[in-house]
Amino acid sequence: ILEYRSRDMMAITAPNGQSMSVTLSDGTTVWLNSGAKLEYPSIFSRKTRRVKISGEAMFEVEHDASRPFIVETFACDAEVLGTKFNVTADELTHDFTTALLRGKVKVTNKLASGDQIILDPNEKVCLNGNRLVLTRIENTDDYLWTEGILNLVGHPFADIIAKMEKTYGVKIQIQTAELPQIDVIRGKIPVNMGLDYAD
Repeated sequence: ILEYRSRDMMAITAPNGQSMSVTLSDGTTVWLNSGAKLEYPSIFSRKTRRVKISGEAMFEVEHDASRPFIVETFACDAEVLGTKFNVTADELTHDFTTALLRGKVKVTNKLASGDQIILDPNEKVCLNGNRLVLTRIENTDDYLWTEGILNLVGHPFADIIAKMEKTYGVKIQIQTAELPQIDVIRGKIPVNMGLDYAD
């Protein structure tokens, strides 16, 4: 956990291999996945509630119609029109996704003018190049990380390895010329059991 204060701004980073939650001054709860960083004011302004995220975070926002809640990332801003949603933002890999579990969220693309989508529950929006693409959430188990569970079902081998590397802050060496093709029917890993448990 890293935390600092600068001009009334706070920043907190979840340690590798762990997720954590923080409650903001307005009562909003934010869960940070392994390595995710949240920047937020110690007290929100009277007009908006604005935070920045890098990595993956789940938000359960306290309703306040007079002060919109906005999550900033490198690529897009997600304005909360409802309550529970997941944001993944990695500027290095140009990866951005917002998935809505409950309520409504408006996503505004900062990389392409006029590109804006309002999500309904069980929808997600991803960045494809510099444009937003709307799809359905295929498996809500992918968001069990807030409960300390890493879901493997429905993901190709390369994605599973990438998830484990990100979650545990390690580099996994694959010693084969071709990645195996697998079809995971059942597979959920308790993160706190460690990487060895996943063998």
